[in-house]
Amino acid sequence: MPRVVIPGIDVALLTGPLVLGYMFAFGLYGILIVQVYMYSEAFARDRAVIKALVWTMFFLESVFTLFTTIAAWNQYGPGWGDTDTLLIIDWAWGPLPALNGVLAGMAQSFYIWRIYSLSKSIFLPIFIGLVMLTQVTVSFYYGIVVSIQGRGVDKLFALSPEITLWLAGSAACDMLITLSLVWVFSRQKKKTNFARTSGIINRLIRYSVETGAVTSIGAVVEVTLWLTSRQWNIHFIFFLVIGKLYSNMLMATLNARAPMSRGEHSGGHGSSNGAVNSYWADASRPPIANVGLNSRGGVHISRTTNVAGDADAIVMNVSSGRTLKDHC
Repeated sequence: MPRVVIPGIDVALLTGPLVLGYMFAFGLYGILIVQVYMYSEAFARDRAVIKALVWTMFFLESVFTLFTTIAAWNQYGPGWGDTDTLLIIDWAWGPLPALNGVLAGMAQSFYIWRIYSLSKSIFLPIFIGLVMLTQVTVSFYYGIVVSIQGRGVDKLFALSPEITLWLAGSAACDMLITLSLVWVFSRQKKKTNFARTSGIINRLIRYSVETGAVTSIGAVVEVTLWLTSRQWNIHFIFFLVIGKLYSNMLMATLNARAPMSRGEHSGGHGSSNGAVNSYWADASRPPIANVGLNSRGGVHISRTTNVAGDADAIVMNVSSGRTLKDHC
């Protein structure tokens, strides 16, 4: 079969990026399923608001994946060989901008909450929150306008300022969150004279930079490709995966507590334990005492106490246990 040739248009640069975007998005969705399963198994005692965030995010990602599957089928199934599919955006793409904006906003809201919890300063979280709300609002506006005025590719070019504001706002919000977390932890580091505490804070700073860099780079690359090569579909690769990058980074942040907690209970050095407690002091419900019989017929009582200091203190975890023997 001869290759489809349209004068002035490179078909491969229109269809190829979409194929890659669909494949990468399906792969990230599979990773997300595994992460949500790990979370549900390891953190059943998390507060209801965090579990609601996780499951709402997973539901929206599932809806996003459903619509992208429909779009892929319509373009490469019944639409195979139809050149109109290169210039008309499929109806299944309609909800995707808003879903991407909401998923990014949910992940960003979580980190904004952590910044407030750690710093107890309201001005910085409010400023970052306004940037987050801007990108979410513009993503809804873009999706609604395209759905009403028509789904032609020319409509995307007509909305270039709005799309640029949306993508740039998301990238700016990610970078502000990363810089704010680094600033909060750097303040804590200056107030301690203990080498071990400084090491823990260094790990937190490195972790904040690593997780924030993934979404920040993804958002920056997407807006850069939109501004420099919008006539092709290369930017759609990141459009299809950016929401799943936010979701997977959020789940990775939540699940990172598991190996650290195992290190605490296994009697390890606990070098990461302080990092967990300083970042997650209010994430789980307060633990309850465990009472059981020991091998000699006595009663073993274990207790875990979370002690929180002031807003500038590193939260520490103290564990104690004792065995009451039956002398009767």
